Order: sequence, then structure tokens, then C-alpha cells
Amino acid sequence: MKKTIIRKAVPALCIICLLCMTGAALASGGVSSVTAYLNQKLHMTFNGEPFKPAEADGSELPALLYNDRTYLPVRAIAEKAGLYVDYDYDTAEVILRSGNQLLNRANLVLNYLKCCDFEQLAQVVSKGKGVVFSPYSYVEKDAVRFSAEQIRALDVTDEYLWGEYDGSGEPIDMNVEEYFSRFVYNQDFINAPLIGRDTYIQTGNTIADLSAEFPDGHFIEFNFPGIDPQYEGFDWTSLRLVFENEGGEWMLVGVVHDCWTV
Repeated sequence: MKKTIIRKAVPALCIICLLCMTGAALASGGVSSVTAYLNQKLHMTFNGEPFKPAEADGSELPALLYNDRTYLPVRAIAEKAGLYVDYDYDTAEVILRSGNQLLNRANLVLNYLKCCDFEQLAQVVSKGKGVVFSPYSYVEKDAVRFSAEQIRALDVTDEYLWGEYDGSGEPIDMNVEEYFSRFVYNQDFINAPLIGRDTYIQTGNTIADLSAEFPDGHFIEFNFPGIDPQYEGFDWTSLRLVFENEGGEWMLVGVVHDCWTV
């Protein structure tokens, strides 16, 4: 298994398509009205299989015909291909990131976790196994596990027993928003200085053995080796996203947080 540590360097990719944006983008100005037509006859395949671009709620996104050109929804197509897609409303910039397909999938998941976008997150959760959430690197057998349907129905106010605090053994009894801010997206992992594939960049005293819980899995680790210099690196933190290949697509099976433990 090839192990790599990647420092942020992501090439750009240009695609002539339409980005599916909300009304906020239209209100920002610089948008003109045109007459276009829906092309219901156009069909697509992905790796030989039929593919219909769609919104997260399942509504289809047909091709548009305008000025003798065909336009396709960039987000649906790019994400299907494993690309990271985002939109900066302040600069009206469509952001695409290409490269390692597994890394691109992990970047997508990071974006959904950061925004608590459970509708989109559900689309990349393993349909057969669901996704496990673990506050520390050792994944307990009774760790919280959600199916894709349960993820879609999550509310930030829902409360769960997520495990036990390291050291004290006290229960981690939190709602979703509290848990995500402490044990999921506790740093801006999209901009993590160190990224690794199938290798532990940093570990504490807690056993880190994802292969035991996810024997068929591969993971991307996003790591901050330290936040405040006064703590000399003891405030390091990582987020490991674990995926399994299902039908040619990387599907999320684990969200595992890690940090210094006693």
C-alpha cells in the first residue's frame, strides 16, 4: 500500500459547464437574462454506467442549449468524477480541485462536515455500512454509527452519547453541533498544513489502528502539528476520513478524530 504525505498543492482544472448556484449568487449582480432550452434527449454515462446529474434531493438537472452550445451542471458532474467543487460568493469564483481521487472525495466530505450539510453528506456515506464517528483514534466497538438515511435526517440539536473522554472516562454526551465543533471540525482542516494517505502523521497514547475496524478501508488524514506555539505541539489535532470502494466510488465509512491524549 503506497503511503504518502501531501503538502497543499492542488492544480486547477477548467470545465465548460454551469454551476448550480442559489439565488444569492444571482442577487450579487453581473448576471444577464438569456433564452435557453432544456435538452431532455441528452444522455450520459460514467465509466460505462448511465448517469443523470441531479441535485441532492434527487431532482434531475437536464442539459441546457444556448447559442448552439450545450451546458451541463458542473457540480453534479465534477463531484461524480471525484473532484472538489466550491463557490466563493464574495468573488463569484467557481473552485475546482483535481488530483488524487480519494483526496478529492475527502475534500468534498470536509466541506460537508464544516457546513453540517447532512443532505450532501448522506450522498457519500456507505449505503451498506453507514459511517462511524469516533472522538479518538481507537474506534470502540459501540461507537456511534449512522446510516445514510440517518445522516440525512440529522439535526444539529440531536443529542447522542459519543463515547468517553480520554483520561476521566466521563461520558461524551453532546448534541451534534457540540460534537462536531469539538471532535470533528475543531480546526479548519480544509486548510490543514499536512495531509496523508494511509499513514498516521501524528499519534498519541491512544491506539491508532483503523485497519482493525475498517479492514477494507483507506483513509486520508488532515493534520495540524500544533496550533499555539506556547504548547510546543501538544495541541496537535488530526481528522481521519475513512473510505471504502463501493462499485467504483469511494464511500465514507469513518470520521475519526485524534489529538494528544494522556
